[in-house]
Amino acid sequence: MVFVQALSAQNFRNLAPLSCEFSPGLNWILGDNGQGKTNLLESIYLLSNARSHRAKNERELIAHTANNARITAQVLMQQTGGHHVLEMTWERPQTENGRLKTILKQNHQPLKSRSQLLGNCPSVSFFVTDLLLLRGQPEDRRRWLDAAAAQYDRRHFQLVSTFQKIRLQKAHLLREYLETGGASQDSLTHLAVWNDQFAEASVRLMQSRQHYLALIQDRVTCHYIDMAPHETLSLSYHSSVMARVLDASAFDEDAFRQELDKIQVQECRRGQCLIGPHRDDVQFFLNNQDATAYGSQGQQRSIVLALKLGEWDVLSGVLCEPPVLLLDDVMAELDPERQDHLIQRLAPEAQVFLTTTHIDRRVQASLESHLGEGQSQHQKIQMQRGQVQCGALKLETAIS
Repeated sequence: MVFVQALSAQNFRNLAPLSCEFSPGLNWILGDNGQGKTNLLESIYLLSNARSHRAKNERELIAHTANNARITAQVLMQQTGGHHVLEMTWERPQTENGRLKTILKQNHQPLKSRSQLLGNCPSVSFFVTDLLLLRGQPEDRRRWLDAAAAQYDRRHFQLVSTFQKIRLQKAHLLREYLETGGASQDSLTHLAVWNDQFAEASVRLMQSRQHYLALIQDRVTCHYIDMAPHETLSLSYHSSVMARVLDASAFDEDAFRQELDKIQVQECRRGQCLIGPHRDDVQFFLNNQDATAYGSQGQQRSIVLALKLGEWDVLSGVLCEPPVLLLDDVMAELDPERQDHLIQRLAPEAQVFLTTTHIDRRVQASLESHLGEGQSQHQKIQMQRGQVQCGALKLETAIS
């Protein structure tokens, strides 16, 4: 199992300076809304994924009155015997237009890139916002896909980063054309160079996304059938480029480049990158119908639950041990049948973090029975105003 042994935080969101030790089993994080429960889980998510799932700008992670923030965790991976001390620090720029400085460390040694942080604290997360995945925007589904694929293979993270850098450079060039009223021959040559890089980075990212979806397809389908035996679920990658190509089986960088040539005038006129992985989507079909349009709320929640369990299966398989599971108040949003489906498919030895405003006794009994009983395996953490209450964390009996 992957085991987050301890965590400390300073000036991170609304968390007061804290230092926590965790149980290797079930960790209940209790408190009213706005007390810091989700922020505590976000800190673990950050050290696992190298990016926040909530913050569009990492300046949000620093407490309003502070100039810097830091989170540190001790993580044990029992299968490999690896023990890691992971750290992320953010420092505000001294000027309003300055850049935020982010420092990453592993075992007190600086890391050169965020991708190097991946794999040292593998996790699967399930937040309330995930339940709206199908009703959300394509951007939300792309973000889920990229985060899940990067947990499985850290190289995917680098593919995303490389593509984003090239896309931003190309977009900047296109905006310049729009603002100056046209592109010269020299600038069009410059654009052609960026298009070559754009096509290469795009195809590599799209292939990685498609590979991950193909990897989890059967597992997701099986989990969904367990919950809805008379329905069929399938998922596919919808490409804004491949949809334009007659022979998708022959799609490659050259085909992508040809499509870029066809829309070059439009892109220059609008000052935007009109096709590419940044405009792609993940499609879900129930009984061959679009689940985002026709699926009920219950069906859509079952699909998301099946997705998360598919992530869990794939990541557990590649690690040969269960990853950390982060559950942010989702049990209150699932009906008893879906709650039990989630619980019964977790590895009993898994470390679980579960936030809630109050303990549902039925969920508690089911979780603690499945994950194993005993004082050393279960812990209750009370949070108030960003602080862990009662000083040192107390291990409590399974059912109080």
